[in-house]
Order: sequence, then C-alpha cells, then structure tokens
Amino acid sequence: MKRTFFLVFSGLLLGLWVALSWPTYHYPNPAALRRKAHYLERIIRTPEAEASELTALGNAEWSLFSLSYAVYAFTNMAQLDSTFRPEAAHYTQLAIGKMLAGSGARAFRNPNAAIEADSITSVLYLGHLNLMLGCHRLLDSASPYRALHDSLSATLHRQLATAPNHCLASYPGGVWIPDNTVALASLQLHSELTGSPYRAFCQQWVAYARQHLTDPKTGLLLSKPATRHQEAEEPRGSHLGWSIFFLCRFAPAYAAEQYQRYQEQFSTNFGAIRLYHERAGSYETSAGDVDSGPLILGYSIPANAFAFGNAVALGDWRNAQRLRRVIRFGSREVETPEELHYRVRFVDLSVSPLAEALLLHAETMTPWHGAPTAAAAPTARQ
Repeated sequence: MKRTFFLVFSGLLLGLWVALSWPTYHYPNPAALRRKAHYLERIIRTPEAEASELTALGNAEWSLFSLSYAVYAFTNMAQLDSTFRPEAAHYTQLAIGKMLAGSGARAFRNPNAAIEADSITSVLYLGHLNLMLGCHRLLDSASPYRALHDSLSATLHRQLATAPNHCLASYPGGVWIPDNTVALASLQLHSELTGSPYRAFCQQWVAYARQHLTDPKTGLLLSKPATRHQEAEEPRGSHLGWSIFFLCRFAPAYAAEQYQRYQEQFSTNFGAIRLYHERAGSYETSAGDVDSGPLILGYSIPANAFAFGNAVALGDWRNAQRLRRVIRFGSREVETPEELHYRVRFVDLSVSPLAEALLLHAETMTPWHGAPTAAAAPTARQ
C-alpha cells in the first residue's frame, strides 16, 4: 500500500512538474493591456508641479526610463492591436513632451534651449529620445517630430561612427554598452521608416562588438568597454537583458545568440520556474547596487524581469511562462474599471511607474512594423 501510494504521489508530482513547465505564455488580453496603458498615461499626464509619481521617483534616470519604456510598450501594443494605434500615438506625444521639457530634460540638457544633438553629451538621454521620436513617427506618419528625428539620427550616427569603441558616454567618463544599444535601435528604426543608410552601420557595430565588446570567456556583451576613463566590466544580467531588448530591434540573430548564451551561463532551471543571476557563477547575497538591486544567492530582480521580456521577444514561450510565474509570485494586481497596476505581494508596497512600464514593455515585446525578425529565433528549451 505504501509503495502504491508513493508511486501515485510521485506520478502526480511529475505530472504537475510537466504541466507547469509547458510553454503556455500568451500575451495578456487587449482589455487588460489597455487598462495598464491608461494607468501609465495618467502618470505621464500628471503635471510635475502636482507631486507626480514620476517626480517622486527622485531620480532623473528612472523618470526618463519610465517615459521611454512606456512609449515602447504603447508601440508594442499598437502592433498587437491596430485599434490602439491612435491612443498609442497620443500617449507617446505626451511622453515626448515631458522628455523635451520635464525634469529629465533639465537633468541632461537645457530644456529652454533648442535641441542641438552635438551639445547633448549623454547617449542615455539622446538614444531614448530618438527612439521615442521614431516610435511616434511609426504610429503617426504625420508626426510633427519628423525633422527633429532626422536631425538627431544623423548626429547620433556621426558620433557613434567616430567614437572610440563605437560607443558614446552616458555620463562624463562613463560608457555603458546597454545605453548604446538603444541609440543603435533608434537608427535602425529611422532606416526602416525613411530608407536612411544607418542600418548598415548597425550591422557594422555588431561585427565590431563580436570582436571587441564581448567577454572572451562567455561570448557575452560586456557591461562597459575599456576606455581611458574606465576599465572594462564583465557581463551582468541586468545589463545583458537590457541590451538584448534593443538588439532584437536591429540585430535579431545576434540577440538570439546572446540570449541563448545568457540563459546557458547565467540561469538555473528549476522546472516550473527559471532564475537568472546578476553575475555568472555568483551566489552573493547583498544589497547589490543601483542596477541590480538586492541580490539573493546571486539572483537579481532586473536580470529576471529583463530575461522575461527577452523570452517574449524571441518566442521562447516556455521560458517566458517560467519567468512570468516568478513575477506573479511577487506581485498582485490592483484593478479599477479604467486602470490596472501592481502592488508588491505579501507587504503593502506600491510598484514604481518605472517597474510598471518595464513590465508592460516586457510582456508585449513584438516586432515593430518594418523591423527585421530573426530567421531562427530560439525554440522553447528544457
């Protein structure tokens, strides 16, 4: 009897493990996505003088990323549901307005002066702004930002082509490869929309990166290249996942390759879930840093959240579902008739607009009209 019970119980556990491991991820339903977009639109629309949630972040980078990732999410949604396109264009225009004149602009440039790309020293700001302009042009062919988009794209291309390592600084003396992948994605989108020649440089950059910007041990993109101001920094989960987001936009085959290496060397498969390390082979438990957040046995929240979006982008549905379970475990939905957003599960804490925008972007990742797609995206793996 005991043996029979053990066999039955073992069979049930095995069946549960198989069921939970099955590739069942699907895009959220359009109604839920619209309520999430409405929440972000309200956050964007709220004037900063009214103690908006963007201002409350207290970090110019986080405010910038909240705006930019919200726009990328709106653009994804418009690709998945064409009826959302007019709203997406409107919300994107609101975000660009804040990007040009809000606190984020004041942190990176003089918002009262005309935008001259040569005078903007941060690729972090310029790359995201240019990609947002491209998104609006994709959503609205009559976009009033066409001339600005053309001008910034030309300057970005010129600066990247002549820069050491073909990478520009985010801050004086600080160069991060993930920030440069955003700028490159913006050049690719400009080419898709206008026929400009910048896409050729994007492919040249990939060839250069393979030779000079990857870790020889892992074959993964470095977090920072070596410059006269900084030493090279090893690949990191939060930075790799970020880079793969944008590699998907201009070099999907390379993105798929980086994703597979990232999964093989940074993650642990537990069957029903998969977890990603911030640093390969590290099991550190600490407060981490501003990019990783707290580390538990080497695993970081950004590494896992970004890997989720990577899996969605590259059609690795089994892994996407495993990672979505991890996110659901730590969050709970708050719904109203018009909005849907998240709070932290188990403790009464809100989720920042940045996290909301990042998650909406990740769970809706899809090719943009006219953008290239990978010839052979990874299939779901064990």
